[in-house]
Order: sequence, then structure tokens, then C-alpha cells
Amino acid sequence: MAEKTVRVGSARNKKGPAGQVDDERVAGLIEQLKQRTVALEEANRELRHVSHYRSLFLARMSHELRTPLTSIMGFTEILLDQEKLTEPQRRFCQKIQNSGMQLLTSLNQLVDLSRLEVGPAELFLQEFSLRETLREVCAAVDRFAQKQEVRLEYDLEPDLTTVVSDRGRLRQILYTFLAWSVSRSKGGQCVKTYADIDGGSLRIQIDDEGEPVKDILRVFDPEETPRAGTTDLNALGIIIGRRLLEVMKGTVILQNRQSGGLRTLIQLPAGQPKA
Repeated sequence: MAEKTVRVGSARNKKGPAGQVDDERVAGLIEQLKQRTVALEEANRELRHVSHYRSLFLARMSHELRTPLTSIMGFTEILLDQEKLTEPQRRFCQKIQNSGMQLLTSLNQLVDLSRLEVGPAELFLQEFSLRETLREVCAAVDRFAQKQEVRLEYDLEPDLTTVVSDRGRLRQILYTFLAWSVSRSKGGQCVKTYADIDGGSLRIQIDDEGEPVKDILRVFDPEETPRAGTTDLNALGIIIGRRLLEVMKGTVILQNRQSGGLRTLIQLPAGQPKA
């Protein structure tokens, strides 16, 4: 009986037309993926360039607009403080001043956004008086608070005198959240600020007596800000304020108070100077 020889090795190594088509298809897909990856990287580079130039343009234009605006507000202040104006004239000057303050706030926010988008910001650490900084911020917000008929109070831990941090950014953050708390308050209500330090963390607590926030998680969501024409500058400001806190490695937490109102807890690294 003749022996039958079966060869299977060579058959396994041979690919039919279907296998060759699959290999060509995979190779084609890989090549398309490489081309699209290159195109996407190029588009991303172009978007970064556009964003960079846009931020520089906004910062430059904001500076050019703030210079004459500051003069307008300065002369308006002189008129309101020194000249004997009729009631209609005083009312007109106050409208000019209020509109100028709103525009200046918008321009400052525009500059802040531009700086944050350009690249990582450098911190300027220095020793300064926290009590003096709180006093300056409250004085800056006081005009707005008087208009709202809201009282401002501030205090800090007795042993807390000077701290080491970025004073300029801290002052801006405090102003932003304090103004927001005032904007949430009604006539006769009070906004209280208290500061202390725990180890290497500076803690600032701002309590207002305004309405509770229904959805705290969406307060800092840019998608939830009002549409153009109805934008709340204070609401936009706290979004920028939180971005500034992130630059300083800090956090902000909002809590509805049981007694009514909202508590804003700001915490950021800050040290007391060595003796």
C-alpha cells in the first residue's frame, strides 16, 4: 500500500487574494492615519499661534483703552468732589463714573484672561501686611457696597500680621470675590471677611447674607455665564479669580450657610516670615 505524503507547512505560509487585500487595506489606513496626524499637529500649532497673537492684541488694546478711561474717571471724580453741581449735572456725572467703572472692570478682566492664556504666570513672592491688604481691598469695594447699602466688615487672627505671598494677585482675588459677595447682597445686609493661617496655608472666609446658590457646581462653569448683552461682570470675575488661584496653587470652595447666605472659602499657600 503506497504511503501518502501530506504537506501542510507551505500551505500555511501562502496567502490567498483575500489576505493580500486585507494587508493592503491595513497599510492604506495606517498611511491615512499618519497623514491626518501630521495635519492635526500642524492645525494645533496654527491655533496656538493665533491664540497667542490674539492674547497679545487684547492685552495691548486693553492698555490703550484704559489710559484715556482712567483720565475720564479721574476728571469725573474731581467734578463730583469739588464742583458745585446742580442735581441733574451730578446725576449725569455719576452715570459717567458708573459706566466708566464697569468698562474698566471689563478691560481688567480682558487683560487677566490674555495673561492667563499667553502662558504660565510667574509669582512675585514678598512679605506684606495682610491687615493692610484687607483694608485696601475693602476700601476699594466700599464705593460699590455703599451704592448697594451693604456693610463691610473684616478681621483676622490676632497673631497674623505679615505673610509671604504674591500680594498683587492676592489683592485682585480678594477684590473679585468680595465684590461678588456684595453684588449678591441686599440693602441692610453685611459681608464679613475673616483670615487666619494654618501651617503653610492662608485661609480667607467671606460670608454674605444673600440668596443661597441652587447649583454651586455650575458657578464656575463658563458655559453657564449669561449671553452677550446680559453678562454679569462679577460672575465673570470669579471665574478669572479661580484661574488666578490655580496659578497660585490655591483653591476656592462655596458653601450655602445654614443661617442664610453663602460662604466663600479661599485657601492658598502662604508662609509667615521667619523670625
